[in-house]
Amino acid sequence: MGLANLNDVLKDAYASGYAVGAFNAINMEFVQAIVRAAEDLDAPVIVQISQAAIDYAGVEEISAVARAVAEKASVPVVIHLDHATRLDVVERAIRAGFTSVMFDGSSLPFEDNVKLTSTVVRMAHEAGATAEGEIGKVPSAAKRTWTWEELAELMTTPEEAQEFASRTGVDALAVSVGSVHKMKAQQAMVDSKRISEIKRVVGVPLVLHGSSGVTDESLREAVRSGIAKVNIATALSQDFLGAIRSQLAEDPSVSDARVVLHSARQAVASSVAEKIKLLGSARKAAAGAGRGKMETALKGGEAVEKRGMGTAKIGSRTPKEVAKPGSKNGFVEDEPVE
Repeated sequence: MGLANLNDVLKDAYASGYAVGAFNAINMEFVQAIVRAAEDLDAPVIVQISQAAIDYAGVEEISAVARAVAEKASVPVVIHLDHATRLDVVERAIRAGFTSVMFDGSSLPFEDNVKLTSTVVRMAHEAGATAEGEIGKVPSAAKRTWTWEELAELMTTPEEAQEFASRTGVDALAVSVGSVHKMKAQQAMVDSKRISEIKRVVGVPLVLHGSSGVTDESLREAVRSGIAKVNIATALSQDFLGAIRSQLAEDPSVSDARVVLHSARQAVASSVAEKIKLLGSARKAAAGAGRGKMETALKGGEAVEKRGMGTAKIGSRTPKEVAKPGSKNGFVEDEPVE
């Protein structure tokens, strides 16, 4: 199956009432863990790479790693740019081989958000990629806590969601319904009634950001109400770092970094597997497998993506080749995810 875009994996989720997990990756171990967990559960999956991760790792470098793993995966894998706030980052990501992009103009005035998101949608569609936008504000818990009353003032209304989706042509729409970015504990509840109301007037899959801090039951209710894509980032970083701390506490003299990274990768894979089962996307890989199946070809030295929506030039460079380990996605074969 391999590379896919949001339309490939979200259309069935939107129609059938489950959600696809979108998990943020910052390096090879995260990418391998995410894809391996999805393969073990036969689930479609979205590997998200944020603008901050690109600033850290480099867009060509992180794209090459993600594509190398995704292209040989047995399930559909979307390589998705998360929370881009600059058009140049969107363009670079598309040229590097990302199959989907998200522009976050939620901090901008409505008309500016519409204008810039529409530009991103055109850029993505011309390259055969998909685009996600955001309306409403999902705040951060990095520096403060938020009361429900404060969150309610930031939430997306059905009316603005309908207008925004209609005017921009986004393939998926992120909405603010009570979640908060960077929460370290699962304490948040979302407004499922608001999600249902938005779904009734918006004809595209809805996205929940800041899901690490949302309780499991509230996540289930959000999916039942209409959320089709669920973003997870902070929880994975916590699991990754927690495993490293535990490994070093158990054996402070360890001198092989692979031992520590192995444990961290396994912790991320386990967390991803739990979320996939929670969201109902296990055993759903085949649901979108025939839609817009992507292949990479070279014509006249230019990278071309073939998808269900057509063929489009995405740049004059192909992603750098990454060495492919002999074991499945870099895991030794006897490593269980659970």
